[in-house]
Amino acid sequence: MTRTAGEVTALPGVRIWLGRVLADLNRGRSCLWLLPRKLLEDPDCPADRLFDELLHELADFVLLPSDDPAVPPIVRPRMPTLAPAPARWSGLAPVLDYDDGLSDLFSVTAPPPAEAEPSAPPTPAEALASLLERLAKELDFTGTGTEATGHDTAGDVLARLTGGRTGPAETRPVIVRAWREPVPSAAAHLLRRLVATGKEAGLPPARRPRALVVASTDDLPTGLPGQLAREDIAVHWWWGATGRLDTATVVALARPPVNSAVDRHHLHEAVTQATIAEVCGPFLDVAAALAARWKDGRLETLSASLHDVIAALPVPEAIPPRGAEGTRTSGQRPNESLLFAWNAAAVDSWDGRLRHHPCQDLDHQHVVTARVWLAQNQVLLPLLDDAREHFAATVRLRARVPLPRLAEEYGPRRDPGAAPEPGDLVDTLELGAMWGAHRDGAIALTPRERHRLRTLRDARNLLAHRSPLDGNQLHHLIKELCR
Repeated sequence: MTRTAGEVTALPGVRIWLGRVLADLNRGRSCLWLLPRKLLEDPDCPADRLFDELLHELADFVLLPSDDPAVPPIVRPRMPTLAPAPARWSGLAPVLDYDDGLSDLFSVTAPPPAEAEPSAPPTPAEALASLLERLAKELDFTGTGTEATGHDTAGDVLARLTGGRTGPAETRPVIVRAWREPVPSAAAHLLRRLVATGKEAGLPPARRPRALVVASTDDLPTGLPGQLAREDIAVHWWWGATGRLDTATVVALARPPVNSAVDRHHLHEAVTQATIAEVCGPFLDVAAALAARWKDGRLETLSASLHDVIAALPVPEAIPPRGAEGTRTSGQRPNESLLFAWNAAAVDSWDGRLRHHPCQDLDHQHVVTARVWLAQNQVLLPLLDDAREHFAATVRLRARVPLPRLAEEYGPRRDPGAAPEPGDLVDTLELGAMWGAHRDGAIALTPRERHRLRTLRDARNLLAHRSPLDGNQLHHLIKELCR
């Protein structure tokens, strides 16, 4: 998704996914939005574009960390480095510019600088108190009463959020970008404390304070998403957010326009776009790059184009085994065994099935071939069925035997005792049966009709045996379908 982040927010699947988060917030529920670590750490940060689109739909909100340019950005604490050794002055008294011979006797070397001790990370309570202190400043909670309570700063700010100090309850969503917090886990503690405080105050859902925490699983305590009370906190995983329509949209936008009024050129383009969408799945950056790279749409050049595209794009760090490829997914979240690969944006759910990054297909040509076959099936099978139905009229015209006999010998089997329906049974003759009737002399076809029927039959047989059409076969089939 990294290269097409600008267009992702307009895709239908993403709009639906963001709409679910907005619906939960508008109902008064707090939300936890989990994104892969790769989307948060990428230099372009695609998560920012998704996040901005969500904020654009909210009427009002409180954002942490603040985007105020006057406030210095918050950085996570790091281990301090050693102080550099002084370059010019050693800390000794200055020496006059003459040599009396005694300097070598009384020379003193400066002691090495003391190693700075690393600062201890804040405790969970301190991190939560710091987060709530900044939240209180954003909400302009002056005189929070901490002087009177003396110690529970967190409890005091939470009480103010629920209107506990005779003020109105804060109903604006509190949005916390946990991946930009110095202690990301503090956002999760805020989420749980906020929900518990609102329930204890007896407020109805529409008047409770609510929060949206955006984070990766690496930012949260282990197992936290599964421990949250789902009736109070909605957990939204970035899993299966895009589907076939989204990938097809990205591919169509990345393809050069077909500057031709010939129908077969447009049909060939439809097969090419369906193939790219099936091969790339939910990995929209690969789909857009392959759509621009694979010019001719021939099966013979697909593998080389895919290699070139993968070589030019960053490869995910975590590649899981292929054992679960194509299996059905729950549609809600990745399995625990896939979390590491999910954080690396190496796996996703697409149309309800698990999909791996296309870089895994480079050494598995049979997988690419199977996906090409599936794409050709989706586009060509309806057209082949239409062509078969139209050719039935030719069969009637060229039949050398009575139609009831033709239907009985070459048509589909009927149940014993069923009344014959010659017209309907001729309409249901398969392409292979029509060709067999021609070979047996029951149908007399012209050379042109024979060539058309053989092309349709061969293509249908290949697809029926899970074999995709190569470049020449596809060209001949499309030529016949568009006559």
